[in-house]
Amino acid sequence: MTMLARRLPWRVVGWQLLFALSSVLAMALIPRLMLLEGASANQAVRGLLAAVGLGTVVSTAHTYWLLRRHGRLLAELGREGSQPSGDQLRELSEDAFRVTIGFFLPPGLLLVGFATVLRPPALDPTTALSVGLLGLVFMAATSLPLHVVLRGAFHRAVERAPPEILSRQVAALEDSRLLQRRTAGRLLLAVALPVAFVTLAAALIVNSHSRRAERRFREQTTATLVQAVFDLSHTTAGMADAEAIAAKHGFHLRAVDAQAPPTAAERQAHAVFVPTHYAPGGVWIHTEPSPGAVLSGASIAMVLLALMLALALGGLYARAVSRDLALATRGIRLLGRSERDEETPLPPGRFREIRNLGLSIRQLADRFHVFARAQERAIAARERAARMRDMFFASVSHDLKSPLNAILGFTEVVRQTDDPNEDQLESLEVIDRSGRELLALIETILDAARVEAGQLELVVEDVAVHDLLGDAITKGYDLGGGRPVEIVPEFQEGVPDVRVDRTRMSRALATLIGHAIRSAERDYARMRVLPSRTGGVRIDLEVTGTRVRADELDALLHSQRSPGRSEHRGLALGLGLARAVIRVHGGSVVVADRGDKGSVLTVRLPATSDPTSARAASEPDQDSDA
Repeated sequence: MTMLARRLPWRVVGWQLLFALSSVLAMALIPRLMLLEGASANQAVRGLLAAVGLGTVVSTAHTYWLLRRHGRLLAELGREGSQPSGDQLRELSEDAFRVTIGFFLPPGLLLVGFATVLRPPALDPTTALSVGLLGLVFMAATSLPLHVVLRGAFHRAVERAPPEILSRQVAALEDSRLLQRRTAGRLLLAVALPVAFVTLAAALIVNSHSRRAERRFREQTTATLVQAVFDLSHTTAGMADAEAIAAKHGFHLRAVDAQAPPTAAERQAHAVFVPTHYAPGGVWIHTEPSPGAVLSGASIAMVLLALMLALALGGLYARAVSRDLALATRGIRLLGRSERDEETPLPPGRFREIRNLGLSIRQLADRFHVFARAQERAIAARERAARMRDMFFASVSHDLKSPLNAILGFTEVVRQTDDPNEDQLESLEVIDRSGRELLALIETILDAARVEAGQLELVVEDVAVHDLLGDAITKGYDLGGGRPVEIVPEFQEGVPDVRVDRTRMSRALATLIGHAIRSAERDYARMRVLPSRTGGVRIDLEVTGTRVRADELDALLHSQRSPGRSEHRGLALGLGLARAVIRVHGGSVVVADRGDKGSVLTVRLPATSDPTSARAASEPDQDSDA
């Protein structure tokens, strides 16, 4: 398991527990904010903490299940060369929202139960509902910063994916305009939700204080009236009058015997004790639960007004930020345009961060312009140098070819007319072999110049593959540097004829064979010839040496680098030309790596000159390598 796969789950769970702890601390303040006392305060605290604690356990299990689904993806993102799909990355990014919902929903449902079916006996329905709603507001307010933190953690994980995959996903979101809508919606909620939470919490607390003040006023008024009645009358009629007065204000009286003091539950209940001469122990004035509303009409109007104002301001803010982001995005896209388009002035952003981003984009554009102009000049200079090189090679090679043919001709004449001894024959053999190798190099340079100029003319004809390879093997021995390596051809049945320029195709194949001979680490190299699945001919040539790796050989074929010191420079030039000649015929050359056994050069040639067959032969098929 990679470091990312180990750290991300623990980070997410750790942040959840930290914010759950902050929610617990906030819940402990609710009874004090709601002016609860005694048993009602204790039961409210226990109920709130139980809801948050049990909900946190459920949310942690939910988070573990979510992240466990992405275990393989997180392991791939931590490695080089990973290629996750766009759907997987999108699911991982959206899990930040799912984790936030999982953090809020279980405690929220338990808080709803606390305010309704699980209401503590010491709390009246209105107070329990107010406490539950305030707890929901606190949980929702805690979820907002948690969501911001989780989005950062998940996005840092998603950014481990290859840039090309991320760019495709962003381009798809921009094309569907989903990214713009999400950005505007999130900015709107970022302004409106905090205002809504603060306003609603303030309204709940104010209404709780109002109900508490009203109750205290009624209790004190009733106690004063009852005390006045007892002071005026010391008979049972006075008790009846006092009960009538208490009932009128929503209270009831209970006389307490001096020898039977009130219980602890009675002392903790909402009641007022009135001493009187009629009842030696005094009188307790009890009240029934107040039927008042959780929020008054004025409070609801205040919450709605604040929410509407926040939505209006949030909409303006979202449009302003979206406009600035659109300008910044346009500036980034203009980096790849022509210089005339890039100089189109863009209005400055309204926000400092986006203005700084725009300034950076303009500075980057200026540097890009300088680089682009320098690159254009370098490309033009390279093209001029290539044309001059080709002209020089063509002229020099043509001038060298005539005297070299004369040298080879006189070598053959000396060998046939004189009677040379063994040492002289060996010297003539060296002259002849070196001359033929030099002649092949000159012809290669001439053909390379024609290919670069697009002036290579082919004289195609139907040629048997056996005859074509016979000529190529003979010429390949000339390019092999005299090494005693045998090319062993293996022909399968059903190999069709090919329509090629016999001279140039045999020379191209001879270049590949010469490289195989020079690189061989044993005294033979196999060459398998078989029909290709595309209808052409496939030739697999073993390169048993490991001095030139498969990737280096592929680079030589594509002319992507200059040959090293240990490589034959003429042969390196010939490999690139050989591939070009084969491609002109509609064929292809690919390199397969065989590890310690070297590599395999696979040549595919079309069987006919039909364009469809030529295109098919130029594309690699699925035949197995030798």
